[in-house]
Amino acid sequence: MESAHRYNSLPADKVLVEQIRDNDREAFEKLFRKYYSSLQRFLWGYVTNQQVAEDLVQEVFVKVWENRYALNPDKKIKTYLYKIGRNLAIDHTRHRKIVRDWEEEQKALHSFSPADQAINEKLHNKLMLREVKQAIEALPKRRRLVFMLSRYEGMTYKEIAEELDISVNTVDTQICRALQTLRDKFSAFL
Repeated sequence: MESAHRYNSLPADKVLVEQIRDNDREAFEKLFRKYYSSLQRFLWGYVTNQQVAEDLVQEVFVKVWENRYALNPDKKIKTYLYKIGRNLAIDHTRHRKIVRDWEEEQKALHSFSPADQAINEKLHNKLMLREVKQAIEALPKRRRLVFMLSRYEGMTYKEIAEELDISVNTVDTQICRALQTLRDKFSAFL
């Protein structure tokens, strides 16, 4: 009963979203407290691991804060939170399957002849490249463009900044975030 009263005393979601769009960290914290437990339980249903569900909830709210200016106060924030969470949980599950498959592949490699191992290694590298390509394609549009200009076109940060009419610091930030995303996604392989 007390927890229901506590949530009823929080501002309506629409007000919180408007405040968050105005960089109100206190409103963001209220939104976090309001939905943390229910979102964590929802995500646990996908990942069946308490720690992973908690980590995914944290990631949901990081994404909300990073995209706060795009929030629409007229749309249900709860639906938005759950949609982000669901997508993250699905990505996590897919990633775990890739890791499991890779681990099984590694175990199987030890029972093959050297020629078979070379073939399997080539296949593994091809699969890994495909995963990396998909991860890069999943980056936000601007981040992906900055990353690709740097890594595939060999442009310097200054050249990228001039080409896209952004600051060198923005280029650096986008590259760092892209690399962090890729490190997070492929940490099991490193």
